[in-house]
Amino acid sequence: MKLRNFVVLIAVALLLVSGCAKRNPAWQDQDLLSLVKQISMAGNPVDLSFDDNLIFVAQDQGGISVIDRANFSHRWWPEVNPPGSADAVMARIRGVSAVGEHKLLFASEYWAADKIRVIDYSNPDSLRLLDSITGGTDNLKSIYFKAIENPTDENIIEGFFSVGGSEPRARYTRYNGYSYVGSDYNIITTPWVPEHVDANDTHVFLAMGQRGFMIYDRQSQQKLGELSLPGEALFVKVKGNYAWLACRQAGLCVVNIADPTWPVLVSTFDTTGYATTVDLKDNYAVVSSGGGGVYLFDASTPANPRLLQNLTNMGYTNNAKFCDDLLLVAARDKGVLIYKIQ
Repeated sequence: MKLRNFVVLIAVALLLVSGCAKRNPAWQDQDLLSLVKQISMAGNPVDLSFDDNLIFVAQDQGGISVIDRANFSHRWWPEVNPPGSADAVMARIRGVSAVGEHKLLFASEYWAADKIRVIDYSNPDSLRLLDSITGGTDNLKSIYFKAIENPTDENIIEGFFSVGGSEPRARYTRYNGYSYVGSDYNIITTPWVPEHVDANDTHVFLAMGQRGFMIYDRQSQQKLGELSLPGEALFVKVKGNYAWLACRQAGLCVVNIADPTWPVLVSTFDTTGYATTVDLKDNYAVVSSGGGGVYLFDASTPANPRLLQNLTNMGYTNNAKFCDDLLLVAARDKGVLIYKIQ
């Protein structure tokens, strides 16, 4: 009899615990992402960029890889042309930014003096080093380059990069395709280091680590707004009136920037692991979250992003980016994984 009563008590306790347990958010499509290719890499893939035909991978000490989007074949470049010179070796490449309109790749290198390599890839079988940007690049953090839509002078490309050191700054530069012309202006962001930069035609947006989030006027270079955020803001991506930030231990944060002088935090999602990057496409958002894997969200309502799928089987994730109907994931343990979005 005593044994019977004990079993009944255990059963009741289990029912109570299970009834009070916090449930995971419901996912609408567990199979929204399907793996189509896994590509092993030398080094640690940390950043991704692409154009209409190619995918570029920054592999830290492993140099650069170029993946053909048509068949996912790839070629590894530990050094570029002209070979044999010390400058040709791709050492500690931690950022890549392709400008497909002009077949130029910008690669940030953290070796000796930090620099930004300018590489001509008009012939993907023979990457050619054109130049190295070295002015004001100490303690380089991030790079972002794109074609100038309507050039007013000989410059055809513009770029933003952030630096730390004793004078943390976000720098703006233009490039004419064959000769580096230097920084046009600096946005001084003391007393903290800008971890990442995004920009539109009127504003510059900065993920400022423990300092949070800042917005600058692009013309006057004056700070317009600032917002303290949970965690450490490592990456920012802006779309319309919202800034999406990867905030390390705090996961995803979404900020309303309709009034740039008064940014407002409208939603958060605490991912497992450390959130390192965020990307947006159509109504999707994706967050790479270290040991927590990749989180795919329905981003149609920024004030309430809805989790669609969490992938955790690729090991530690450094980066995730949308590439048309594909999702590219840079994973420390498994290389580059390419998913089809169903």
